[in-house]
Amino acid sequence: MKKKRISLLLLAAFLASQTLAAETVFLDGDWWIKEGFERKYTEPDFAPSSESWEKVAYPLDFKRWNDTDYKGWVTVRYSFPRASLNLGKGNSLEVMGEESSEELAIFTGFISDVSRIYINGHLIGGLGSADPYENGSYMNYLEAFPDTVLGDSDEVIVTFALYRGSDYSLALRDSRLQIGPAGEVISSYYYAEVLSFALLSIYLAVGLYHLLLYTRRRKESHNLFFGLFCVGVTLYWFMRTGSRDLVFSNHVLIRTSLEYSILYALGPLLVLFFSQFLYRRYSKIGLVYSGFATICILITVSAPYPIKNQVLNISNLVAVIMLVYILYYVIRAAVQKNKDAYYLLAGFFLFLLGAVHDILATFQVLNTPHITRYAFLVFILGIAGILANRFVRVHNQVEELNQSLEKKVEKRTEQLQNSLQEIQTLKVQQDGDYYLTSLLIKPLGGNFVESRNIDIDILMRQKKQFQFRRWEAEIGGDLVASHTIELQGKRYAAFVNGDAMGKSIQGAGGALVLGVVFKAVISRTQQSSDMQRLSPERWLRICFEELQNVFVSFDGTMMISAILGLVDEDTGILYFINAEHPWAVLYRNQKATFLEHELQLRKIGIEALAGKLTVQTFAMEPGDVVFIGSDGRDDIQIGVDKAGHRIINEDENEFLRRVEDGDGQLDRIEEAILSHGVLTDDFTLIRIAYKEDAPIQPDPDPELFQTWQERKARLPEPSEQNRETTREISEFLGHIAALPGFPAQKEVLKDLAQTVARLKDHQLAISAYELLVQRFPEDTDSLFWLSYHLKRAGDYKRAADVGEQVRLRERDTLRYLIHLSDSHRLNGNMHRARKILNEAANLDPDDEKVQLLQSKIPDAGAEVPG
Repeated sequence: MKKKRISLLLLAAFLASQTLAAETVFLDGDWWIKEGFERKYTEPDFAPSSESWEKVAYPLDFKRWNDTDYKGWVTVRYSFPRASLNLGKGNSLEVMGEESSEELAIFTGFISDVSRIYINGHLIGGLGSADPYENGSYMNYLEAFPDTVLGDSDEVIVTFALYRGSDYSLALRDSRLQIGPAGEVISSYYYAEVLSFALLSIYLAVGLYHLLLYTRRRKESHNLFFGLFCVGVTLYWFMRTGSRDLVFSNHVLIRTSLEYSILYALGPLLVLFFSQFLYRRYSKIGLVYSGFATICILITVSAPYPIKNQVLNISNLVAVIMLVYILYYVIRAAVQKNKDAYYLLAGFFLFLLGAVHDILATFQVLNTPHITRYAFLVFILGIAGILANRFVRVHNQVEELNQSLEKKVEKRTEQLQNSLQEIQTLKVQQDGDYYLTSLLIKPLGGNFVESRNIDIDILMRQKKQFQFRRWEAEIGGDLVASHTIELQGKRYAAFVNGDAMGKSIQGAGGALVLGVVFKAVISRTQQSSDMQRLSPERWLRICFEELQNVFVSFDGTMMISAILGLVDEDTGILYFINAEHPWAVLYRNQKATFLEHELQLRKIGIEALAGKLTVQTFAMEPGDVVFIGSDGRDDIQIGVDKAGHRIINEDENEFLRRVEDGDGQLDRIEEAILSHGVLTDDFTLIRIAYKEDAPIQPDPDPELFQTWQERKARLPEPSEQNRETTREISEFLGHIAALPGFPAQKEVLKDLAQTVARLKDHQLAISAYELLVQRFPEDTDSLFWLSYHLKRAGDYKRAADVGEQVRLRERDTLRYLIHLSDSHRLNGNMHRARKILNEAANLDPDDEKVQLLQSKIPDAGAEVPG
């Protein structure tokens, strides 16, 4: 086939140099068509009859056979007067002494499937083979032949015998059938091919140029899509030329799979180009269309030929819809005053007309050659014009910018200087506010405790640091303060560590309020004898309630977490209330542990206070250190994740390890924390040490326990009338009271007090329990028994006061609540008695003592807080 094409090309070049008088005849008009084939159908003297033949107009319609499973021959026949060729002797050729003849040629366009071509009964040639079957689908047929095949007939009879032996459709289309002088027909064919390749070269060059632009500027994605579109169009239109048969020969499946796949990709590339070029974004419809095209390509590559055709028909219908969508896309950009869209719209209309024409030609509505390649040239020039226009606009803008750049820079510099000056003024004012606030907070915080047994150290690192004029300071929402007060004749170190909600000035406002209220309570305690008569539990409760009442007035816009506490300077007993603050930590024997294990109260300032107000106690031993700090000790930035987000420590036990690493010293603890991360919040710590450097005290009476056991063994059976027993116990109690306090005395005093209680000597029992509670205040059960014997002795008011201390420590113990309610009843405070009784009833409404008290205490109406 290739050698034959080259021979035809040489023949065409020679014949085209001669002056030809013959004319080309296009085989339009009426044809005869019949199912089946016999050789006699090709003869000039055969006359088709309308009974068995059907007369049809060109282009020929083979639907009746293509829409069925028909396999076999179909014959089509056309005749025209020989005179139409205008053959003459003057144009004949003398070839090696043979009788003169004139060379003619026939061109068919695309033929399918197997074909045989006859002229006046002579076989000219054909494509494919019927037996054995070999397809010849959709290939051009161009053949030269001498005019001697016409014989002496006055008519030229052209007969096509088409054979369908597979799934390929019968077809005779795309170009007008023509017979004429060989030079003219062959030259016309190759002229069209050369023109096609010239256009394809332009398209390919434009496509590669835009792909090159994309490699240089990856952000301009429209260059990528337009470049791929141009390259795809080049390949697709090459498939529509006759030269494609030189590459693919009769490999129809490979050729059609590649052709259809390229065609499916063109639509999405064009949609994505417009969306990026006009709007700099990906159209959702374009992405969906791309997915649809991908599915079509996968089916086309793997499916048989009939399925390929069905997919092609569906894709062509979708392509028509997408062309309308693209038109809408461009028109919308033009309506939005996009200047580029105006030029693009004109070129697109021409391209759209060509595309619609080719789609109609594919559906055989039209039988004319594809023209989109020509319309596309205008489209390309339109794009070039748009790019040139854009370049000119940018160039003009650059020139204008260069001319006025100096003025604009000066104006912009002035604006920036003014803005900077305003910002600097505001910054100075803000720093002034910060500094004044820090001056207000400073005297409210700090350590003001002087004690021989208690050592308190404070560490403060506020997150917000600033400089105002020549002063450097820091401000934040944390506050640490400690003072010395006296309660019931004993010295206590009162302290608070609070963390106010908010950052910088907001947090500082909360810390200021906390410091003012706490300082007011301290001052009132130092000056008021009534306050100094309060128990530690009652004092902490009053302090907490005053803070709560103040912060509730802010309606939730200001809250604090805090630990309020007291430390007995003599015994080292720690009393404290924790309002959602990080747990206190005990450092004993180089080991750090938490003093708490559950949340007791929510933040101060929450109107509906969650939880029960509970005073916790802990007996510190000589050498013990307690650390209390804000959540800045835990909120350490320990790294950054792959996304650039901070990684904040969430392990609360990490602080315990840092305390151990720092050996319980504030400066070393800070170093240990900073070695593992960066502070992200205000960081405060208060260190409370009890007899840290004091020498170990010896037991003042090592034989005390043995002495008590011996005396107890000599005592007679308990009796209310046994004064000797009472005297013996009283003397021994006085001996213990004269000794300095020592831990071993606790067991002796408890046993002694229980022995006195069996004697029912309530006054002596009160003395024993008073001494026990005085030296070991953390013993809540002994405090309860003191209240009990006070009630039995008739001192109802004091019994109720001591019972309230017990309740503040243990609010869920039934017998403590029953006793306290009864004490208030006996003291005449029925309102308080009813409230405490209700708490007991909530714990166990079926308890006999609860029911007995309910019968003795009338309903006092509204409850009082507490």
